[in-house]
Amino acid sequence: MKKFKVSVAALLIGASVMLTSSCIGSFSLFNKVLDWNKKATNEKWVNELIFVCLGVVPVYEVSLFLDVILFNSLEFWTGKSPIASVDATVKGEKGEYHVKSTANGYHIELLGSNASADFLFDEATKTWSVSENGKSTKLVRFVDDNTAKFYFGASEMTVNMESTLNLLAAR
Repeated sequence: MKKFKVSVAALLIGASVMLTSSCIGSFSLFNKVLDWNKKATNEKWVNELIFVCLGVVPVYEVSLFLDVILFNSLEFWTGKSPIASVDATVKGEKGEYHVKSTANGYHIELLGSNASADFLFDEATKTWSVSENGKSTKLVRFVDDNTAKFYFGASEMTVNMESTLNLLAAR
């Protein structure tokens, strides 16, 4: 009888996910827990022990459940993940960069210098731009689901993704 209840519960959860979100989602909460676990210590065996404990306790299971049922569905319907945010240091060719999410984009700063830039998304015009030293430059505007307009200084290029994919598939 208990197996039957678990099977029915799993079936109902699966059906509700399929009917409410119809997308896979980014699994931000689960991935944040996993990323934290990977960097918890410098010892891989201690991290493995933490991983097992978080699996038994059931931190991973709860975070996955919340992502599947709640956060991924919210991400699908609103277009934004309520969990996803970035606050990380990334190594680049010119040094280390600190990348942090903002309300409408990302702030990127070259560590050890005063150099920084903001990548901003304007929801009204569906345009990404970069702002540096008070000067804003448009990068790309999403015209519709299949068309994007890329800006290169004074020139621009319109790309239809469906046509581009068809051309690539024909090769």
